[in-house]
Amino acid sequence: MENSTTQLSATTDIATLSKDNDIGKVLSLRWKRIEKANAKSILDFDKPLGDLLCKLRGALDASQKQIPSKTLNVNSINGIDRRRRSEAERLARDWNTPVSHLDGKTIGEIAESKRFSSTTALLAAVDKPEKDAKQAAAKAEKDAAKALEAEEAAKAEADFELAWKAKATTTAMDIATEVVLQLQLNNLTLADFRAALKEQIDCFTDAETAQLLPEQATDNLKAVA
Repeated sequence: MENSTTQLSATTDIATLSKDNDIGKVLSLRWKRIEKANAKSILDFDKPLGDLLCKLRGALDASQKQIPSKTLNVNSINGIDRRRRSEAERLARDWNTPVSHLDGKTIGEIAESKRFSSTTALLAAVDKPEKDAKQAAAKAEKDAAKALEAEEAAKAEADFELAWKAKATTTAMDIATEVVLQLQLNNLTLADFRAALKEQIDCFTDAETAQLLPEQATDNLKAVA
């Protein structure tokens, strides 16, 4: 395999290289070209980049969670966009993973079919069912919360209405008590009240009185008067 770095370029066949830093340099050169042209190369860039990142991650100690910047620098790939590196690493890691909702093909087979123009689009298609399920679950949870909130609000309103009605209902005893209290406060006698009540009842015809008061109540008032 070729190990000299003097002839490295963006078009160098990575398969001919054995050193990781040589592979990284070629990828860095390709990245500059891709970035400049806004190109989206899966097979010629993302896959070999992902392979290199998987190799570098595999060499980490158990305590290391991220590939050190120093390692990325040594391999000339620190200048590549972080998201692009992340997607490329996943692409390489899951290359042989079958995707049931994409005809059961592996991610590698889908990439090689050139069905998708970018790794971002490919992985989005792979993740679509899970994403849709999460969105549906979130919507269902939100709808359930709204329904519960509406139910609680309706119950609170009904309880308030019942309490208001109970408080607003005035019984005959309430009226009688208030009458007696007002008579005492104003130094009036029961005879005074009876005379005034009779006068009020006599102001109405029987038909008018029936509209204002139930028949039984009218008879009782006339009896009191």
